[in-house]
Amino acid sequence: MKLTYKGKYTHEDQLSKGILPPNAVKFREPETPFKLNLIALLFTLPALLLIRLFVLASSLLHGSDLYRGSSHTLLGFALAYLTLLPHELLHAVCFGKNAEVEMYVIPRQFMIFVYCTLPISKARFIFLSLFPSLVFGWFPLTVWTLLPHVTIYSDILFGFSYLSILFGAGDYVNVYNALRQMPKGSMQQLSGFHSYWFMPE
Repeated sequence: MKLTYKGKYTHEDQLSKGILPPNAVKFREPETPFKLNLIALLFTLPALLLIRLFVLASSLLHGSDLYRGSSHTLLGFALAYLTLLPHELLHAVCFGKNAEVEMYVIPRQFMIFVYCTLPISKARFIFLSLFPSLVFGWFPLTVWTLLPHVTIYSDILFGFSYLSILFGAGDYVNVYNALRQMPKGSMQQLSGFHSYWFMPE
């Protein structure tokens, strides 16, 4: 995998154009990063519900009151911001060893994203989208659920996993679109700001 830092993203024209097959179908998805962020906010709601279920499971498992966090949870929130770059690097690695991946930043929206025009399978696209949130969010939250909450480290872990899960909201939009729009056996490819799917010949 070759990663190239491309700097500040300001316009779609900066993004490479993929060579799409004639049967490629554009995803029904937001047209700009700003609109994507707005849609992603909606996807934080089911994520918050799932986190709440983990908290409930933890309380039942350990026979304690419902967990409400502490001041140390805020430190976990702060540490989660350190994963913004590793989060995108995990996306990049998932494109595969032959991929040429570009990285951009949008400072005003506090965003980093990676971009690659290599076609990938539906399954790989879904895994690529979820992998960072699993590593930094859902797996740590599972560990937190299973361990007793007796130290400040537990509070830090909860805050870290909580915010890391929410950072993946835009990725959840991609997974939703893939599940709803891509047929079985199809491929996904980026071109410009948009995703496309097609059936391989």
